[in-house]
Amino acid sequence: MAFQIPTLSATREFLSALFKALFPDRNVGSPRSYHARRLTVLAAATTQIHKHVDSVQKDVMPDTAGDDGPIDRWGGIVGTARKGATPARKSAAGRVRGNLIGATANVGEELVHEESSLRFQLASVATLPAGLYVDVDIVAVDTGSATRLVAGETLKFVNAIANIETDVVLQLDLDEDGYDEEQFGAYRGRVLDTFSKPTAGGTQSDYVRWALEVEGVAFAYAYPNRAGLGTVDVVGLHTGTGTARILTSGEVTELLTALRDLAPAPIAATPGSLRVLTAVSDSQSAEVLITANGEAAYAFDWSDSTPPTVLAWTAGTRELQFSGGALPATLKAGHRIVLKGVASTQDGREYKVEALSAVDKVILETAPTNAPAATDLIYSGGPLVSPIRDAIIAHMNGEIVYAGKNGVPLAESDLTSTIGLEVLAEGIGPANPAGVYGTWSGGLIRAVLGKIAMYKAGVRNYSITTPAADYEATDYAVPNDLQIGLIVPNAVIVRKAP
Repeated sequence: MAFQIPTLSATREFLSALFKALFPDRNVGSPRSYHARRLTVLAAATTQIHKHVDSVQKDVMPDTAGDDGPIDRWGGIVGTARKGATPARKSAAGRVRGNLIGATANVGEELVHEESSLRFQLASVATLPAGLYVDVDIVAVDTGSATRLVAGETLKFVNAIANIETDVVLQLDLDEDGYDEEQFGAYRGRVLDTFSKPTAGGTQSDYVRWALEVEGVAFAYAYPNRAGLGTVDVVGLHTGTGTARILTSGEVTELLTALRDLAPAPIAATPGSLRVLTAVSDSQSAEVLITANGEAAYAFDWSDSTPPTVLAWTAGTRELQFSGGALPATLKAGHRIVLKGVASTQDGREYKVEALSAVDKVILETAPTNAPAATDLIYSGGPLVSPIRDAIIAHMNGEIVYAGKNGVPLAESDLTSTIGLEVLAEGIGPANPAGVYGTWSGGLIRAVLGKIAMYKAGVRNYSITTPAADYEATDYAVPNDLQIGLIVPNAVIVRKAP
């Protein structure tokens, strides 16, 4: 059992009792007496010493060492160096416009931010649809926190592209990756792995460790014997969301080169024995229905027992018109709504109602990324929606979700420290049907979604409509086995149960 640091009050009470036993004729009964105040000073000094010793003890242990130096010293001792700066990235962050349907800008096309001279590039193909614009993945070429640009900033193509406009305006903050050095949680995890999974000359965990040493690789998975006896397939992923996690073809080649330098000669030297797979996105949705526990603090904002639908959307005024000729009677300004796409693509996030502008219209504080369309469904938001939705999205993006001490499921990226927290759900990795290649899950498992939902304070019960059954990403067979399926979040909807 860990040593419990006594509180200032407990220490003072102990010293007071001891003083009375040794000096029964002295007055320490009143907290303001002379001797009582001296005991308070002594108790404060004793408590401070206890806390200092406890802090030192944590720093000298690798599993509790903090982010102010001790963990770096442990990394130096075991030969695991902290990785350097990374480029910022974001899925569907940059809006590419043009004047011809089908005009295309390819992956790798370079852009520049003129104000800072920082360089970026497309991380997904931009092919113009009927609306003549498309939102594409953006990744920085330069590295560090300076590459974390905010929505509204403009990037410019370095080279002219036929029928494509030069300016690319960011629709979302580039707030994923883009660190000046490897983050504490990821680095501490790699340091601890050197103790729990020591190098053994080419085991499955060795390939994972070697892949994680490569700059920009935040997640790694090894598939033993997938292409035949004595073969090893490896998958590396970035931190981030959706397709932005997937390595480019150039990064796949760099990872393979790095692994060949470290792998045992028989595998590294034999063509095909060691491969780095390309992850193929498998967009999946999740819809979780929540029953609140009856406390007012957790109630949904308004009654959607008969969900209204969208009649029209006006982008310029952010005005959303409800069908049926009238708004729900319980819907007020300041309430939240959730859109479920029927005729448009919506991701399930909450939007706050800024004002009621007509008997059947509201103005939203922020415009949806994709314009709502007639027949899209409208559900109530509330205090249970975003915490559960954010945790499910983090789970689908490969992050560990922890059981927060305040009754909220929290992604690792939202925490400054995970010490003392229990793991609620591991992150989803690339395809691993039936767990034949290792312990990680490559599927969307209904029980895990329910576990995340039920941990949130205020939830009485839940049900899941999507997926209708557990879903596993595809483990591609020959001749397509150089790729592997990876689940990425599409629409994640959390709403009130009927």
